[in-house]
Amino acid sequence: LERNITIKLGYANAKIYKCQNEACPRPGCYKSYRSSMEDHPKCERAGCGGIMKLERHVSFVDCPGHDILMATMLNGAAVMDAALLLVAANESCPQPQTSEHLAAIEIMKLEHIIILQNKVDLIKESAAQEHYQSILQFVKGTIADSAPIVPISAQLKYNIDAVNEYIIKRIPIPVRDFTSDPRLIVIRSFDVNKPGAEVDSLTGGIAGGSILSG
Repeated sequence: LERNITIKLGYANAKIYKCQNEACPRPGCYKSYRSSMEDHPKCERAGCGGIMKLERHVSFVDCPGHDILMATMLNGAAVMDAALLLVAANESCPQPQTSEHLAAIEIMKLEHIIILQNKVDLIKESAAQEHYQSILQFVKGTIADSAPIVPISAQLKYNIDAVNEYIIKRIPIPVRDFTSDPRLIVIRSFDVNKPGAEVDSLTGGIAGGSILSG
């Protein structure tokens, strides 16, 4: 494997808030914080003074982008309700891993998709426009055909407020089943079993997963 690539699934949580002051302009009225943030912080926009309301508490599964790690990425997709498809603006589109991720989204039938055109701070505006058109051409006729494309810079936190707004408005809260028998999807584990081991004799440990029902 090459250096500086993710080989395991990553996890993160965030709270997304909206300022209750109607004069606070969008998308700046949307703000995301760590899960430890209180439920009603004050708006940080200068001169606003509004109170933020907690709109959504979300979990992110960061899948590896390298195409040779497709199996790991599919494991993560199994517990997702929606997808943020990250495309680097300073590289041609599609890259092999981008095609693999889109294929996984189609396999898992994820209907709610937001495309993030990252690293727009590294290229000129004209190049960003050309890259935007290449993304449109890439997703044409796929499950992501009508997905919004949001230009961002994760490094500079540019347009993250717009991403927060799209998550709130474009990704509905899924209906959860709390009455059925518990169903846990394991997406990371330590497997110390030899091939062909009987189910009753399997040993190891669960490192990550998600309860989908119960």
